[in-house]
Amino acid sequence: YEALSGRVAFLGETVSDTIAKILQTEPDWETLPDRTPSKIQDLLARCLKKDLHRRLHHIADARIEIEEALAEPSESSQTVAVGMGRAPQFSATAVTATMVAVIATAGFLWSLLRSSAPVTRPTTRTAIPLPQDQGVLGAGIHRSPAVAISPDDRHVAYVARRRGNSTQLYLRAMDQLEGKLVDDTEGAEMPFFSPDSQWVGFHAGEKLMKVSVSGGAPVVIRAFGVHPRGASWGSDGEIVFAPESHVGLFRISAEGGEPEILTVPDRERREKSHRFPEVLPGGKAVLFTLGTGDIESWDDASIAVLSLETGEYRVLLEGGTHARYSRTGHLIYARAGTLLAVPFDLAELRVTGAPVPVLQGVLMSPLSGPAEFSISREGSLLYVPGDSREEEYRVMWVGREGKSSPLIATPRGYLEARLSPDGRLLALNIDSANNSVWVYDLARSTLTGLAFGFSNLNPIWTPEGNRVTFRSNRVGRYNLFWQAADGSAQAEQLTTTEYRQYPGSWSPDGKILAFWERRPETLSDIWLISMEGDGAPQPFLQTKFNERRPMFSPNGKWLAYESDESGQMEVYVRAFPGPGRKWQPSTGGGSDPVWNPNGQELFYRNGDKMMVVDVVETEGEITLGKPRLLFERHFRYSALANDYDVTPDGQRFVVIDESESAPPPTQFILVQNWLEELKRLVPTN
Repeated sequence: YEALSGRVAFLGETVSDTIAKILQTEPDWETLPDRTPSKIQDLLARCLKKDLHRRLHHIADARIEIEEALAEPSESSQTVAVGMGRAPQFSATAVTATMVAVIATAGFLWSLLRSSAPVTRPTTRTAIPLPQDQGVLGAGIHRSPAVAISPDDRHVAYVARRRGNSTQLYLRAMDQLEGKLVDDTEGAEMPFFSPDSQWVGFHAGEKLMKVSVSGGAPVVIRAFGVHPRGASWGSDGEIVFAPESHVGLFRISAEGGEPEILTVPDRERREKSHRFPEVLPGGKAVLFTLGTGDIESWDDASIAVLSLETGEYRVLLEGGTHARYSRTGHLIYARAGTLLAVPFDLAELRVTGAPVPVLQGVLMSPLSGPAEFSISREGSLLYVPGDSREEEYRVMWVGREGKSSPLIATPRGYLEARLSPDGRLLALNIDSANNSVWVYDLARSTLTGLAFGFSNLNPIWTPEGNRVTFRSNRVGRYNLFWQAADGSAQAEQLTTTEYRQYPGSWSPDGKILAFWERRPETLSDIWLISMEGDGAPQPFLQTKFNERRPMFSPNGKWLAYESDESGQMEVYVRAFPGPGRKWQPSTGGGSDPVWNPNGQELFYRNGDKMMVVDVVETEGEITLGKPRLLFERHFRYSALANDYDVTPDGQRFVVIDESESAPPPTQFILVQNWLEELKRLVPTN
């Protein structure tokens, strides 16, 4: 261009001005000679495209263009005046010869410049707002990472939801103003990119999936995992994945197949979970976060590295979570809402310096460990602004007409609530890095700890009110335990299985425990344990659908439960012990059934609506009334938790209230060329 026009294509008074013109402006094409062949003009335009994907890729292609221009007769056009005089005239042959020389010389000079005088680009920060009706499902609100930037800097994937709707995956191209909803991704979580930036992996509907950034339907890699805790896609086409909250790491091909176990948490060393993997360059090692059954916050977890060649892993750093590798030779990880960087020797897999804080105000969860940040191969940092967030909820009384008042004054990470049969005590689950079971005395307003160590969830009472039954992963998978409500004895294990289990309810005589169990082939099924037999669980309802939350009626003749056999979750009732027909009390969706202690009403939830159905029992049959709305309230809901209960007189409800919880974040921060800042803050060798 300079040889033909006699001018510099991009020229500023300073280096920064010149760089700005290169990035933002076009050359003055009018200065080219009027007899420049059109093929040469097109060639120049393709060589100077801003978009590297539309730019000329190979010098051999330029040679072909030049040869074709030589073979064609000269084109004539009117002379264009430039500056004080006319542009110089050249023949096609002269132009072509000049182009050959210019391209060769430019390639040589560019190789010298690139190696001897690299241009330092400025670090820039840009806020990226989400649409008003979206909130990113970030750490503290969810249990796995919710944002990711593609390695090539061209796309951002994130998980968001509108109020009342399920989560969905969105994909935003950097040259677009808004993210686009990816169809058929209801319930999505944990987005991550392939190394070539052409695919987004995610988890939804208990399946590991992927979708092309250029569009199309999502592809199922494999039905795998219920509560995933991170994934990383290696350059060899293998995905390292943490499918559950209490297991180790697995490896699976991005094309599907059988997963391979990489790590198993060592219970003798109190290890509980391996999560948030990051495949390191070269594909021979994996970073991950290691948590034990004793930590109260994932700020106190460890950063470990696994050798894929030996299968051995070791701790690199104490105190932190969600580590990522930067090509500058750093590990970046989170603690207490701050990103820290530490020099790291990739060849030796060891830390070579002290951690240094490099960014404050990053959203993260000390309860489950994800930090909402992502680093691209090109050097950009994407993060969700915020802090170390613990979700806090209130325990409320709510009357049948919807009037509410606090039951426990101080908000906390309450997840579940179940009243004792006499209504005097409340069994609660409190969220932390290791969930614990507590008992609240309503008369004395005291809260006493009952079950600690690892995770203890879903507390329910025995009919006598002297024991609390719950599930715990203290021995591996979530099995069932019970413990004296006054804490006078240690917890006893009721079941031993490789499958995840959840307590439902006890029969009124205390002889049978109904629970549900999760198996890959039949999903969630209802099982029974008899206290009078050998204690071996027996299936009660086992189908290809999800059946959950079995609740005995007060007289023990009926079992209410929820199922998705119709395509959405509804409440059903069956005779116990069966066989017999079933009834459907709910219409238009329903979940979480709870009987009125008088046996004449069945309560259930439909989203934020508390519904009730009259129940009349006659000669082994029941007659159901029309569902009625009692009240509507934005209270916490989990598909696996006991979030409400009813008093012995059936007139009030204990509810975990979510109405005052912090709103979800509504923007990202994009820091371009962040690695230059990182190298300045934390020099490496």
